[in-house]
Amino acid sequence: MKPYYQDSAVTIYHGDSLEIRSGLEYQAILSDPPWGSKTACNAQRFTRTNSPWWTNVDNSKVVAHQDITGDAKPFDPSPWVDRPAILWGANHYASRLQDSGGWLIWDKRDGAEDLAAKGWPLGEAELAWTNVRGSTRVFRNLWVGLLRSSERGDFYHPTQKPTSLMRWCAEFLPAGLILDPFMGSGTTLRAAKDLGRKAIGIEIEERYCEIAAKRMSQECLPLAPRVQPVQLVMAESRKGPARED
Repeated sequence: MKPYYQDSAVTIYHGDSLEIRSGLEYQAILSDPPWGSKTACNAQRFTRTNSPWWTNVDNSKVVAHQDITGDAKPFDPSPWVDRPAILWGANHYASRLQDSGGWLIWDKRDGAEDLAAKGWPLGEAELAWTNVRGSTRVFRNLWVGLLRSSERGDFYHPTQKPTSLMRWCAEFLPAGLILDPFMGSGTTLRAAKDLGRKAIGIEIEERYCEIAAKRMSQECLPLAPRVQPVQLVMAESRKGPARED
């Protein structure tokens, strides 16, 4: 099958992942598949819980996305767990996965832990199942509506993940080519490319293939070290110099 996009690091295919995967060679899977949760992709996702957070918000200004293909039916993860894998949103289909002690947690509140108390209607964290770890790990990155610690203004997909999150995930996977069978806007591929790894993405929605291809054509930027939270830096400075006993 002819790729939709290809460069020295990544390849993108437009189509059904179950049909395309049979002809591919890959060593690991990293993906955020459709959860089967009928995710609301327009203003209703903020208002359906009658949250006081949005009482004074003009919902006409909220960007409306089309529904996610495949999200209206239960997701079957079985084709994607035959090798090292990380699957986000797996708490929605955990009954169809084998037990794992190595779940990954994305804490989306980082520095804004009081949001739930103020009525924030969306999730404060997301979970990923994995068969490559035996212990739970947590990644902290603020990603709450317009409040973001990275990629501000880049709204490509209604369930978009931070590139830094997917880079973190990729580093848990063994060496070799990474497949994302539900590529969306290409965040997994962008993360792999930034790390100097090869990746393949498959996406059934052509509009996201186009977005991903544009993201892949951008030059890789040097990875910046993770900034220490301001609160922690201030707390450390108040301790004063260390004592020498």
